[in-house]
Amino acid sequence: MATLNCPACSKLNQTEAACTRCGCDLARLRAVMAAAKEALAEGRVSLQTGDWAAALSWSEESWRLRHTVEAARLAFLAAGAMGDTRTAATWHRHGAEA
Repeated sequence: MATLNCPACSKLNQTEAACTRCGCDLARLRAVMAAAKEALAEGRVSLQTGDWAAALSWSEESWRLRHTVEAARLAFLAAGAMGDTRTAATWHRHGAEA
């Protein structure tokens, strides 16, 4: 499990299902993070197999769930492989902002 900050009190929680400070339920947030990670993994597989459109779609799904540099980089690579420089440039900016 990834470390995350509680959305209610900002306490850093290592692996707990509930915040150790305020008791906030972190299970749904952890589920969203896991789904983003899974979408990113699917995107990597798509990129490796040359399915650029699927890689872009998976990376966009991962980004919708969690704004990470990894999702932006994957989208940048997929868009670049497709020859879509405008979309690649947009994802390059997202990566710099994440």
